[in-house]
Amino acid sequence: MNHTSHTRAVRFLSGLFYFFSVFIFINAFNFQHNPPSGWYKQILPQNLPPLNDLTFQDSLTGYAITLQDADSIGYVIKTTNGGDNWIYILEEPQGRTFTDIEFLNAATGFVCTQWNRGTSRLYKTSNGGDTWELLNNPPTLFTYDDLCVLNESEIWAANDLGLEGGVFRSTDGAVTWQNRYYELGRQPDRIHMINSRIGFISDGDNVTSWLRKTTDAGESWTEIPNGDGWYNIFFQDSLVGWRTLFDDERNFQKTTDGGLSWSTLLEYSAGNPVVYVLSYSIVGEGTIWGSSYEAFIRYPGNKRRGVIFRTTNAGFNWGYQLPDTSFGWTHFKFCQFAGPKIGWAYVGVHTLTGGDTVTYPLTSVGSQGSEIPPDFRLYQNYPNPFNPTTIIEYELQSPNKVMLKVCDSGGREVRILVNSRQHSGKHKVEFNGRGLSSGVYFYILYLGGSEVQSRKMVLLR
Repeated sequence: MNHTSHTRAVRFLSGLFYFFSVFIFINAFNFQHNPPSGWYKQILPQNLPPLNDLTFQDSLTGYAITLQDADSIGYVIKTTNGGDNWIYILEEPQGRTFTDIEFLNAATGFVCTQWNRGTSRLYKTSNGGDTWELLNNPPTLFTYDDLCVLNESEIWAANDLGLEGGVFRSTDGAVTWQNRYYELGRQPDRIHMINSRIGFISDGDNVTSWLRKTTDAGESWTEIPNGDGWYNIFFQDSLVGWRTLFDDERNFQKTTDGGLSWSTLLEYSAGNPVVYVLSYSIVGEGTIWGSSYEAFIRYPGNKRRGVIFRTTNAGFNWGYQLPDTSFGWTHFKFCQFAGPKIGWAYVGVHTLTGGDTVTYPLTSVGSQGSEIPPDFRLYQNYPNPFNPTTIIEYELQSPNKVMLKVCDSGGREVRILVNSRQHSGKHKVEFNGRGLSSGVYFYILYLGGSEVQSRKMVLLR
């Protein structure tokens, strides 16, 4: 289930940038004159409010919900030709905001709303949006923060209101509801059920949020220590899943033990491009596409172009694509693929060929935990922050040519700490920052002449 969080407080970034490759930056400019042709532009209806969620059921049929327009009206729209054209199929004129959309197939789907002055609404369609049935709510004043539909009969809903909120489950298509979680002061605003027994709830989308799991259909919920919440979450089975968070380091994560622990596939970077994934799509064994409204290339004059991220080896290496500059899109909030070749990044481009032929590599992607290949490991320096010395450790599983380099936040080389062939095992080196100014620095590990990982450290005077 793709879940879009409510508007969050403005994020204050550090203003310190990851270093980036001059080669990539130059090629990004050259791209303006030689644009790839893997993506083409799609246009939403004129004067449509911003999208709040998007789902495609196949290569042709898709649905989206919007926020409210100037007249406090929200909309549900539909496409039957892969997003080239959209039609209005439902509107909510009473000041209610559509918060989630769930389709089980091309015909059967559900949408829900919030309303802070009274009763919210849950709708169902069985004919692709031609007609809509208004379903029963849980309590009278319940407002839908999130929805999870497992089938036509079983529906889960979450709301963080103090008295009327909690987690509710229906097993008869919303005719009746049962409360499956309530704790005043700790109400959840999101829910994701893998199946009828196993699922998660949280009260936010970042590292300050709590995470609880049920394995008995909501009879009990166990809090996962340091679990964090999610912005988007998806499980392919009861063990393997992915999530994105609003976090400066643990942006995109994967679990292989049912959410008890998470390894980082992508870390936020304020460089060029800004590296940040909130919406993503898992395609096949190792290909992941991702996008975010905060992910863009910055050009002179503070001009921005949205980027689309891709990995083809399950998150170890990442690159980005830049759809044609004539599109003028500054970001892509939603990313979804209906197969290896057919995908969307909104607003608003579409590919029928699996993206562009050109993917620019990222140079400062953090990978941690179980996703790191077994032939090396680069540890976090200690102490961190430091003044003026710190220890950097790394481990090799086999002999290799090693370079360990330190750069400043602008990508300028500060010092080469190691440049030699080394035997397998753990290695330790001291970095002395005497003479350097306070700030963020990066140490980068190269094996056999290729960069394999970087980490950041902070020098404080």
